[in-house]
Amino acid sequence: MRRLMIWNGGSGKAVAFQRLLDQDRICDATQLYELTRDGDLKARIAEAVEDGCEVVLAAGGDGTVNAVVNALMHIETARRPRLAILPLGTANDFAATLTLPDDVGRAFELSYTNQFLPMDVVKIHAHNFQRYFANIAAGGNSVRVSEELTDDMKTRWGAFCYLRGGLPVLADLQTFHINAQCDSEQFSAIDCWAILVANGKTNAGRIAVAPKAAPNDGLLDVIIIRDGTILDIVDIVSQALLGSYLECEQVIYRQARRLQLHSEPSMRFTIDGEVIDEEPVEFEVVPGAISMLVGDEFWAAQAHQESLSVTR
Repeated sequence: MRRLMIWNGGSGKAVAFQRLLDQDRICDATQLYELTRDGDLKARIAEAVEDGCEVVLAAGGDGTVNAVVNALMHIETARRPRLAILPLGTANDFAATLTLPDDVGRAFELSYTNQFLPMDVVKIHAHNFQRYFANIAAGGNSVRVSEELTDDMKTRWGAFCYLRGGLPVLADLQTFHINAQCDSEQFSAIDCWAILVANGKTNAGRIAVAPKAAPNDGLLDVIIIRDGTILDIVDIVSQALLGSYLECEQVIYRQARRLQLHSEPSMRFTIDGEVIDEEPVEFEVVPGAISMLVGDEFWAAQAHQESLSVTR
């Protein structure tokens, strides 16, 4: 089986990847490609597909996964390779949704099994571009949290760096006036602090911002956080840490196949860690777009669900 491994040398657990290299665990059938700012990832994956590549391994964090997903979506469906994630990042949120092991060596071994399932991705339309993502798009004040983070914060605080970076933002939240449409349901003239469009369950250091999301259900989880008082902030943040904030009065939660959005002022988003300046105007789920490696827990849950469907 021909494989291509895309690895990010700047990832938080790059040392773990180096151990794989040092132990000669990567066989000759796996080609290595280091992700760089000036590299052409889309062309490299297309070239690998021409050579018979069947599996692409994304060795990095959520940003690396995001880059690889976008490159894979340019490959026609019938020839699109499967995707295996080796979690080398600070938080590895989407890998957690897929229940992949944090141990890089174990995740690498798992990539040789048949535990691959079709997963959704989300297509974003903006005025000047179209992109895809696998995990979560966070808009509004969430972007400011990402911009507060430094490499030193990530190193010292690990996954908790996202909470640490959010403290200055919580003291000065901006309000956005939005109109949104989830499938056929319209939301008009809503004042909000943030919007989350989720395919995966966790974001910002494995905080369960979309606990009901499933990356293979053909639906987006849309979460609109209304503006309010400082007490509302405290309630939302505390409930988010407990995984139950969707029940807060300030939160609007819907599942939909498509979200159309307009915001004043223009709302920027982070897409799996990447800040985009163009305002997204539409999010649309692409069901079963990429076959992805899943962990034992996800695999077992899927088998259980299929057995229940048969008995019914």
